[in-house]
Amino acid sequence: MIEFPVTAERIRQDCPADKFRLITRSDMDGLVCGTLLKELGLINQIEFVHPKDMQDGKIAVSKSDISTNLPYVPGIYAAFDHHESEDKRVTHKPGNHIINVNAPSAARVVYDFFDGKKTLPRVSDAMMLAVDKADAARFTREDVLNAKGWELLSFLMDARTGLGRFRDFRVSNYQLMMMLIDACRNHTSIEDILALPDVAERVELYHKHEALSRDQIQRCTRLEGPLAILDLRNEETIYASNRFMIYALFPKASISCHVMWGRDKKNTVLAFGKSIFDRSNATHVGDLMLEYGGGGHAGAGTCQVDNDKADAALAAMTARIARDAAA
Repeated sequence: MIEFPVTAERIRQDCPADKFRLITRSDMDGLVCGTLLKELGLINQIEFVHPKDMQDGKIAVSKSDISTNLPYVPGIYAAFDHHESEDKRVTHKPGNHIINVNAPSAARVVYDFFDGKKTLPRVSDAMMLAVDKADAARFTREDVLNAKGWELLSFLMDARTGLGRFRDFRVSNYQLMMMLIDACRNHTSIEDILALPDVAERVELYHKHEALSRDQIQRCTRLEGPLAILDLRNEETIYASNRFMIYALFPKASISCHVMWGRDKKNTVLAFGKSIFDRSNATHVGDLMLEYGGGGHAGAGTCQVDNDKADAALAAMTARIARDAAA
């Protein structure tokens, strides 16, 4: 079991001849973590995984692996993170769990651990500010409604935006991430990065769907007190949009629920999330989802219910959220 105290110098000394593998999420934070660690000469391959698969032990790890922004797994060489829930979960505080709950992103934890600008002089300050903003969801309403620059790139990287449902792009998302890691090392201008052909075709599709997705969200959403319910069950196509758009279009909502068909319409998915603009909502989403066989954390979660019980379940959840708001 590898749980010794890890330092930046020790990581460099212990780096295998063929370098470490990075295990991370396929998002903006994962992109920047990959950029930093590759710039440091520490990694040669990357695997993108889902956090739950990591926590459930489905991802085999070894002393040749570094993880970022993922649940800590014993046996890994080093794990960088910033989630308070992980700090509480990993009670024995292993020395190779490098965590700073005050950091806005895992990329910031990596950057600071390796002495920042001193050892990473080519890394763009604008990129670091952007990853902090994206991972902490500190977007403004203008960022969400009219995304540009690094904010736009972060939405393109987010699988929840849904671009992948609509086109077979020239390169896969994995290939794009690998290409972007090198692009972020070699380009300081976000405009240059967005103009790269494989990024530009995603930008084009994002903009093509903007008006369609806004109309769909406004047409299919109803407000129930602080809850915005976006019912997409009667929609033939669900257009691509960044996941915060509903809060920009419905600023009075402090929480939202997307109602969608499950696979093959065999059940109904209820996906809840809290507003990034009005952070006053008191409902613990994960606890509420748990009551219906789902899960999540304080700010977001999902559950799947039988189709014939979906409306009743949603009504009960709506009433619960209203009670929490009134308490």
